[in-house]
Amino acid sequence: MCFSPCRSIIHIASWGMMLILTANFALAAPKKLEEISKLLKEPKNKKNQKQVLDFFQKRYQKEKDLTKGTHRHLIERTSDGGGFAGWFLKADPNAEVIIYAENHRQWPMIALGDSGYFARVERFPNFSAAHYRYSVNGRRLPAGRYSRFGFESYEWKPESLRQPGVPQGKLIQMPPFKSTKHYPGTVRDWWVYVPAQYSKSNAPAKLMVFTDGRGYCHGDGNATIVLDNLIHAQKIPVSITVFINPGVIPASTKGKPDVRNRSNEYDTCTGQYATFLDEEMLPLIRKQYHISDKPEDHVICGASSGGSCAFTAAWHRTDLFQKVISFVGSFCDFRRIEDYPSREKNVIPLNQFGPWKTAHDYPGLIRKQDPPKPIKVFLQDGDNDLDNKLGNWFLNNERMAAALAYSGYDYWFVTGHGIHSSRHGKAVLPDALVWIWNSKQSK
Repeated sequence: MCFSPCRSIIHIASWGMMLILTANFALAAPKKLEEISKLLKEPKNKKNQKQVLDFFQKRYQKEKDLTKGTHRHLIERTSDGGGFAGWFLKADPNAEVIIYAENHRQWPMIALGDSGYFARVERFPNFSAAHYRYSVNGRRLPAGRYSRFGFESYEWKPESLRQPGVPQGKLIQMPPFKSTKHYPGTVRDWWVYVPAQYSKSNAPAKLMVFTDGRGYCHGDGNATIVLDNLIHAQKIPVSITVFINPGVIPASTKGKPDVRNRSNEYDTCTGQYATFLDEEMLPLIRKQYHISDKPEDHVICGASSGGSCAFTAAWHRTDLFQKVISFVGSFCDFRRIEDYPSREKNVIPLNQFGPWKTAHDYPGLIRKQDPPKPIKVFLQDGDNDLDNKLGNWFLNNERMAAALAYSGYDYWFVTGHGIHSSRHGKAVLPDALVWIWNSKQSK
């Protein structure tokens, strides 16, 4: 067989190009934490170290100080609901650097040569979390605001998805509301959902209020979709639903941030927030829509501090709300250490915050309240929720459930393995709404 010189040259050139491409591919800079995880399995390989160092330095080039351990970790989610977490820290090249997390977990960080930088990548499954701190030569660095992460993924129920043939209600964005009485100076966004089945000529509609409202009336699986489907299926009654954001105090000086009033409204455990709704915001709703004035026809719902706020509203104002839905409720101790009365000098006036200041006290109050208050309560939390100086969220929700059970309340506590987010709550929102509107059937 005879080959032409031209064809041979082309053939050789093609092979050469493939070798170049293959070499470039092998040397291509890693773009994912999963790739970094594989490189770190051979930590003494200088080429690997250089690629890992370049990867992290590129992503942390805006960080001024990587020695304090207060910077954010890197997260890369995977299709199974879990993901990879990556850490990067600067210390003495000869230091022993370890990442410590709850449940006796620890991950030694890997020195990247003599650069003074250390790295670590770990794979986490769905429904897992870590609240971590760095340790350098046995001295643990303070936890930063970003020193916690978690992974959780849920399937939407059919009621959380748009269904063909189901009429859609209207979500109306209201003008920003300015409080003049209970939270003077605050401004807040809010929305009103009106079901397609609502009519002033029909029986009075029920009322629902969502704290942190924007997060519940926008995006996938939001409450308006759930309400459309459940009301259409006649699984829950026709309900005018109000979504209310916490207030902010606009900055008085240009360039300064607004002051958030959320904790003042949600974590102060008096009847003030419920009374604010009753006297300032809900009159606008009552004037516009035909709504039942019976407290058993009113639900208040929220997550985190918004969830404990919902319980607070019903606890202090059973004449206004008698149904509560709380997701990852913050039934924890928000007192400062200075707020605890001392034996030598009690400087806290007994009436400064009402009879109770923090949601941590509710389990004791529930047990001692006789007769029980006419409140129906739905609780949800996951065992990967927060655990910090304010308390352990999951354990405190268990305390709430135990107190409600002891005192004979109508309640349902849904548990899972989620983190401190509203994701699990939104996933079970259809079940929560059906249960909260049904007759007594504790679970």
